[in-house]
Amino acid sequence: MKEIVVEHLARVEGHGDIEVVVEGDTVKRAVLRIYEGPRFFERILIGKSYYEVPDITARICSICPDPYQVASCRAIEKAMGIRVDKQVEALRELQLIADVIHSHALHLFFLALPDFLGYRDAIEMAAQHSETVKLALKVKRVGNAIKEVITGRAVHGVTTKPGGYTKVPRAEDLEGLRKQLESSIDGAREAIRVFSSLKMPEYALDDNFYMAVDPGEHYGYSGDHILVSDGTRHPVERYMDLTNEVTVEHSSAKHSSYKGSSFMTGALARLLLNGERLYGEAKESYESLRDEIDPRNPFSNNIAQAIELLYSVQRAIDIIDGLLDEGIRDELMVEVKPRAGEGIAVVEAPRGLLYHHYKLDDNGRVVFANIITPTAQNAANIDKYLRIAVRNLKDLSDDELKLKLEMLIRAYDPCISCSVHLTRIGV
Repeated sequence: MKEIVVEHLARVEGHGDIEVVVEGDTVKRAVLRIYEGPRFFERILIGKSYYEVPDITARICSICPDPYQVASCRAIEKAMGIRVDKQVEALRELQLIADVIHSHALHLFFLALPDFLGYRDAIEMAAQHSETVKLALKVKRVGNAIKEVITGRAVHGVTTKPGGYTKVPRAEDLEGLRKQLESSIDGAREAIRVFSSLKMPEYALDDNFYMAVDPGEHYGYSGDHILVSDGTRHPVERYMDLTNEVTVEHSSAKHSSYKGSSFMTGALARLLLNGERLYGEAKESYESLRDEIDPRNPFSNNIAQAIELLYSVQRAIDIIDGLLDEGIRDELMVEVKPRAGEGIAVVEAPRGLLYHHYKLDDNGRVVFANIITPTAQNAANIDKYLRIAVRNLKDLSDDELKLKLEMLIRAYDPCISCSVHLTRIGV
């Protein structure tokens, strides 16, 4: 019997390891063990005012806090019957895009790329690829700049509330952002150039279900329906039928399934289901790389993120142009009258679908909260691909196998800390 444990996964957010057991030619066990400490955010929210919820849920993640803020606002607004105007919707789309730019640039250039180029980390890689790293830092920085303008901070912004924003950016701030976006777009193009030149590993291939939000006319990151790769479309209110969460022994993150199978959410799912809604240079890149994007291969997620990075920079410029053309109005939040209700919303975080579900009492205080994160939805799929990879690579040396399995998990760009929602208590 052969047992391998990859302790403390590197270059992912949060704490986890890989456990592999092989007996003869049989893979007895290959799992991502998530042992991140319990966080109890849903319980913390109970009794809190609707107004506090976006600030609390943002603390679930420091890499992508903005999808938590936007999803919580949208769910609470549904619960209380609040409708926001086009300007707020545009600013929220910009806020979601900011996290995609920042997070994808971080993952592609600094977490994933060193593996492909044979370096231990991005610092070692920078010595030989300084121009690529400079471009990467520039495009990553513009994601943070958008968040600073819209929410007041690069991390854990303070202006996003149910009903709108407590502060509206000035026209000159948006004009400054536009210039930064234009000057950083070469970093997004560099991501496509670099990753399209790489041969994606093919040691773990399998058919999948994919899920992504239906964004409407344009490729985007929010909506009210979920698209599934079996051709079905579901209202977000049926999210529990799509996730079917269960607890598993080896992970403090729940696992999800659809029709009895694991599924994938994230950039690859979005591109496969909504790629035709791209436009501009990103659409051209997608068309030129379509044959290289293998739906069976999770490593294709890297190419999908590169295309999304370019699209998101372009889309952010278009949104800013629209706001400036119409004239940014110094209108703050719509009047909110707390009332009892129930609301469910979904947005696309960089790593995939993020569901928020709240029930409020007559005073607008939370009496029920449920949050399902992208990494928790991908966890069962990661385990499936680990088993496939080990079956195909079991004759490699331990060190070679460990690296291949780490690369596979990094292709999902997991955010382990976000995924933890439970703990087991031994009695």
